[in-house]
Amino acid sequence: MKISKRFKRLIALLLLLAGMAAALSCERYTPGNFLFTEDNYPRMGGSLAVLPLGEAVTAAALGIDRDRTGEFIIFEGSTTSNYTALADGRFDILLAYEPSQEAVDYAAGIGFEWEMTPIGRDALVFITNDENKLDTLTTEQVFDIYTGKIKNWSEIGGVDAAIKPFRRNADSGSHTLFELLILKGVPLADSPTESVEVDNMLGMLEAIAEYDADDGAIGYTVYYYLTNMESDKLKNSKIFKIDGVEPNRSTIASGKYRHINDFYVVIPKDTPADSPVRILYNWICSEQVKKLGEAENYVMIDPPQIN
Repeated sequence: MKISKRFKRLIALLLLLAGMAAALSCERYTPGNFLFTEDNYPRMGGSLAVLPLGEAVTAAALGIDRDRTGEFIIFEGSTTSNYTALADGRFDILLAYEPSQEAVDYAAGIGFEWEMTPIGRDALVFITNDENKLDTLTTEQVFDIYTGKIKNWSEIGGVDAAIKPFRRNADSGSHTLFELLILKGVPLADSPTESVEVDNMLGMLEAIAEYDADDGAIGYTVYYYLTNMESDKLKNSKIFKIDGVEPNRSTIASGKYRHINDFYVVIPKDTPADSPVRILYNWICSEQVKKLGEAENYVMIDPPQIN
C-alpha cells in the first residue's frame, strides 16, 4: 500500500510530539553547570514519609522515570538507623525527620557532625477507629492516655470502654516526634500495660483501622504518610482534632495545629563545597525543589538560599 507524503509527515509529527512528551515526563534539572549522572549521584536515604520527594528529586536530577529511582535511593528503616548510616558513611545525604536522641548520642560518640536544613513541615496526628464517638482530644488528654492517667474513654466523655493505646518503636521517626511534641522528656515508664508497640507505620494504621470500637484503639503517625501514602486506611479510621483544631495542610502550614515539626535535608558537615553531595544539598535548598515538593502535596517551607 502506497503511503502519501502527507501521511508520512503526520506520522513524523506524531513521533516528534511523543518524544517531546517523554522528555517532559523525565525533565532533567542541572544545578548550575553540574550534571548528575548515575555514577556520581549521592547515596540518598531517609524517612519513609519523605520517599515521594526523594523520588521526585532523583528523577529530576538524573532525568529518569520515577520507577527507576529505587536503584539509587533507600527510604526505609528507622530514623535512628538512617542517621547512624549517614554518620557511618553508608549514606551521603538524607531527607528525614528529627533525629532521635539515640542518633544524636551515637554521632557525638564517634565525633560526627551533620549539617541540616529544614525544607518542609509535617505534623504528628492521632487516629482512632471511625466508630469511636469522640472526634477531638486535648493535648493534655493525649498525654494522660499515654502515661496511664486516663484508661477509659468514659473519663473524657466517650463510651465505657478501656483505651488501647498503640505506640511506635522507640527509634522510629513518629515516636521521636511523639516524645518531642507530647511527652517532652517525661518517660513512658508508667504507661498502661495494655499499650501495644508496633514496629512500622503501616502496621499502626492497620491495627487502628481493624480494631473493634469496643477495644478503644488510639495511635499516632505523621500526617503526610497517612493522608498521601496510605489514605485508604482512613476508610475505617479517623484523625482526631487536637485542642479543637483539625490537622490539614492549611493548619499545618500556619502552625494553628500545634503538633508540627520540620523535615530536613542532611549531610555530613565537612562535605566539600564542590562535591556532588554538597551540590545536591544546595539544590534541594532551592525554590525549584520546593516546587517539586509542593507538586507531591508536601507542605514546603522557604529554606535559606544556599549559593
